[in-house]
Amino acid sequence: MSKLLRVLIIEDSEDDAELLAITLRRGGYQVIDQRVDTKTDLEIALSTQPWDIVLADYSMPQFSAIAALEILKERGLDLPFVIISGKIGEDTAVAAMKAGAHDYLIKGQLSRLLPAVERELREAIFREEYRAAQKRLRYLAYYDKLTNLPNRISFLDHLNSEIAQEQKELNSTQIFAVLLLSIDRFHSIKRSLGYEISDKLLIAIARRLENYVVNINANVIARIGEDEFALLISKLNNQYEVVDQAEDLYHELIKPFEINGATVCSTVSIGISLNQENNREPEKMLRWADTAMQYAKVNFAKTSVLFDETMQSQAVEKLRLENDLQRAIDNHQLYLNYQPIVSLDTGKIHCLEALVRWKHDSLGTISPNKFIPICEETGQIIALGQWVLSEACSQLVTWQESFVGDSPLTVSVNLSRIQIYHPELIPQIDNLLESLNLNGQDLKLEITESTLMENTSAVTKVLEQLKEREIKLCLDDFGTGYSSLNYLRYLPVDTVKIDRSFIGPEINNTNYDIIKAIINLAHSLGLDVVAEGIETAAQLKILKNLGCEYGQGYLFAPALNATDVMDIL
Repeated sequence: MSKLLRVLIIEDSEDDAELLAITLRRGGYQVIDQRVDTKTDLEIALSTQPWDIVLADYSMPQFSAIAALEILKERGLDLPFVIISGKIGEDTAVAAMKAGAHDYLIKGQLSRLLPAVERELREAIFREEYRAAQKRLRYLAYYDKLTNLPNRISFLDHLNSEIAQEQKELNSTQIFAVLLLSIDRFHSIKRSLGYEISDKLLIAIARRLENYVVNINANVIARIGEDEFALLISKLNNQYEVVDQAEDLYHELIKPFEINGATVCSTVSIGISLNQENNREPEKMLRWADTAMQYAKVNFAKTSVLFDETMQSQAVEKLRLENDLQRAIDNHQLYLNYQPIVSLDTGKIHCLEALVRWKHDSLGTISPNKFIPICEETGQIIALGQWVLSEACSQLVTWQESFVGDSPLTVSVNLSRIQIYHPELIPQIDNLLESLNLNGQDLKLEITESTLMENTSAVTKVLEQLKEREIKLCLDDFGTGYSSLNYLRYLPVDTVKIDRSFIGPEINNTNYDIIKAIINLAHSLGLDVVAEGIETAAQLKILKNLGCEYGQGYLFAPALNATDVMDIL
């Protein structure tokens, strides 16, 4: 079966053009040919239909092969181009090849025509495949394969161009902004609904972003991280305009997505950075937007946060604390204080709650409210929690050997949500109790209400394992979360601790009713109650009248070091 070949012949001689077509037909080609010999005719022919190859005389009265090559180049066409001339010198042939010709033949010696055509057609295919591969590589280098949006590298290139353009314009007051948004809870969505739906969610967000920015001056939208997108918005009149746009964008993105029959919802955290005198670097603008986005995420901002210098200093301080905290953990620079939990009836110490403290070399005492969240975020809480458990239990053994009282002394240790889920928690506690020859009933572990409600079934399994070892369990900060009373009936806990926010600075009518309800509920379930934050005799009296068994607070004692605890025992 003959192969179709569309041949554009640039030749002023009709006979020579016909001879070329006949030679190709004899070679097995089904030839569609057209002869042209002027610039106008060539341009018309190129616009009329696609061509597979060009055969051209070198020089003609009104046209030339070199001029034809220029036209092909202007149109961006890479067609096989073979010069067939009556006579051509070596210098002329070299010049033609440099101009873009692929081969040249001598008229009257057409035995090379078929091999030359076949070779150049193959070479054209190779060149096309190479261009496609190069295009694919450029795409992979500058675009996100999942969403087809520009990637981080491409976004930074656009941002660099925007900055360069602004610097070219003298006395420019042009305002542009980078918006960086992160999908909250994306990893939870991926774990619960799977990779397919989470990928489709990212694609849906990309399309929604594209639809939204049609009416604003967004130069580019990019996906720059797994769950992060960036927008470059220019031609702003003032900073308030971009804040309003970010708010609109927030409300657009929190609308539910319908994916594979599932309704998927998530909030987003948006950080904004503006071009400023000290912000002329693409990476810096993106980093500032990221800092603002992280600030929005941590502080549960409802829409967006505009970067300011204090956020950067806070981020630097946090990074320093992370590094210093790791050294403090490694070098045992942290220490424990213990706050007594006393019986409200007898006033005697019932238990001691271990509270970790950090005295920084240069910053002084750092609040646990500041460094514990850092530990949880970085994963350092595992090593810190293990150390606290070990240190508190070792200290308890020392006290027990020195102190003889009416009831056994116990120690209470707080467990973070990360520790609860860690697979080595139970083995570590087993090894600790065995190595110290300590009874499980001498140890009390506290978990927060919010930790419990995050994954009740998983947490309950861990609590049941702890109860098997006779370890006492306390539900901390009770009343501040959203725990179901139905769940509380089945939890293997012994004690609930009323959060200090209900106790101080004074117990008003509203708080009184809440405290009374918590105590009655706990007693109906057979649980003890501890009230924290007791500072006045009036608070103590109310709690005793309501039947609260235990309390802690400055009225009895602050958090003490181990030596001071021994003195009051």
